[in-house]
Amino acid sequence: MKLLEISRDEIKGKIGLLPIGSIEQHGPHLPMGTDSIIAETIATKIEEKYKEDVILFPTIFYGCSLEHSGYPYIGISYITMINYMVEILKTTKKAGLKSAIIINAHGGNESVLDIIRRQINFTNKHFKVYLFSIIGRNYDLFNIIDMHSGSLETSIIKAINPYLVNEEKIKEINDYSVKEGVFETITSYEANPYGVINIGGKIEVNENKGKIFIDRALNDLETLLISIK
Repeated sequence: MKLLEISRDEIKGKIGLLPIGSIEQHGPHLPMGTDSIIAETIATKIEEKYKEDVILFPTIFYGCSLEHSGYPYIGISYITMINYMVEILKTTKKAGLKSAIIINAHGGNESVLDIIRRQINFTNKHFKVYLFSIIGRNYDLFNIIDMHSGSLETSIIKAINPYLVNEEKIKEINDYSVKEGVFETITSYEANPYGVINIGGKIEVNENKGKIFIDRALNDLETLLISIK
């Protein structure tokens, strides 16, 4: 069920699926909404399979993207996200849902979402929040480590919608070096001249590996969902 389409009497007792991503630079070749597209795709596929058990919330597109300062991004502060998400989850509980799964596909949200999860879970006995992260999964698919806009994200978007990957722009990238401290002490702008953090080599675009990633994520999310139904 989709939250925007159901009536008030269909809410109670369901599990909420809250996809969250970002709107930020993803190199010269991927859309600004890459993270949001990935989170929404995975959440939507689960909703299609478990319509009677879950309620799919509208995707939260604006995330914490301060680590991309210097490049274009549209986002919110960490404090704003904490307050915003806590209010959403409090009213989710009041609306009658029994739990919620946050499906996150943006690394910049991770530490903040952990605080949000703790705030809700440690102040409620029955309503619980679960965090399903897309980040750091399936590094075994490639010989490089894609920390941002690299082989994995490019291949996932290729599998979702090949028209969103500008492969001609990938050919323009001639520097894959990454300065130490990226996403910890320096931004992506400072770390690489193209904003691509693909550690170990050039971007490999492999639609089949992108599909494998999606299938694995769906299996893991389904396992979590079944455990809390």
